[in-house]
Amino acid sequence: MRLIATVAARKEEPECEIWEDDDLRVYFTADADIDADGANGQNGELAAYKLGDSGSDYLENGGMYEKHGKVYSSEDDNSIAILDKHGNPTIYAGGVVGCKTTYKDPQKASTDLDAYVDAATVPYIAVPGLIVRLTKGVVIGCRARATYKGKSVDCVVADTSSDKKVGELSIAAAKALGIASSPRNGGTDDPNILYELWPGVPAPGFVLIPS
Repeated sequence: MRLIATVAARKEEPECEIWEDDDLRVYFTADADIDADGANGQNGELAAYKLGDSGSDYLENGGMYEKHGKVYSSEDDNSIAILDKHGNPTIYAGGVVGCKTTYKDPQKASTDLDAYVDAATVPYIAVPGLIVRLTKGVVIGCRARATYKGKSVDCVVADTSSDKKVGELSIAAAKALGIASSPRNGGTDDPNILYELWPGVPAPGFVLIPS
């Protein structure tokens, strides 16, 4: 067993230890923020980001803002929005502001909304980037599981966050665990969700994406 890292996102939060078993299973316990990335309405659910800030999540949470009917990135390096040739977030049919996950289907174009994992309908977890860098197997696309209060949901590792942010579930994963699933005001501060992932083992229906 190996301690990969100890993370404390905020001073008032308990430290989170991330462990790797001898069989390369990685696990940790943490709370849960709700990740809406990849939710582009491609499976009939509400898109994460839309004109008029009418999506399931705030544009601000995606590093964007709207001005005079156009959406702009508020960050120099926007890793969430699908950008157009001018470097601005792309607006799709229905006012959807396209967003992406770290996982991208290698068979599809980067501008294809279906290339990304739909947070609204696919249970996934997001992990700190340090897990991707420090574990032995490929993490993005690998099998995962989240467990809370006796309920478990099989997941895929579809997204990454900063090294100081640990504990993120997709909308669909939160729903499956009975956790408030709104990206705007859902999630839980309870640090007792067990996150498990098996680097190098692809989740059903996915392929491993080396970093």
